[in-house]
Amino acid sequence: MKPTQPTELTFWDHLDELRKTIIHIACAVIVLMLLAFCFKEELFGLILAPQEGDFCTYRFFACLGRILHIAGLEAETLPVKLINTQLSGQFLTHMSVSFYAGILLASPYILYQLFHT
Repeated sequence: MKPTQPTELTFWDHLDELRKTIIHIACAVIVLMLLAFCFKEELFGLILAPQEGDFCTYRFFACLGRILHIAGLEAETLPVKLINTQLSGQFLTHMSVSFYAGILLASPYILYQLFHT
């Protein structure tokens, strides 16, 4: 048996492959965006976690301050107030954060789609 020679793709074949790849990526991002939107409370809890005084980085610096005898490395609760300046600001904020979370969650699949042969 002769080894099969890879066929050369025409410009339109390459364009068709690019279209398929972009559609696969868009579908993955949209599905993960909708999933992130369903868990928006948990997502915002994760994003706004640094406002709490028991955040892991704050605990690390407090422990480091106790070990090195440096006063003032302890953190307090940081007050964060989210305000809307537009009529649909809250909804658009939820949608944009969900979109970015979808891209972040789909990034391994995006890289696979872009770089597989």
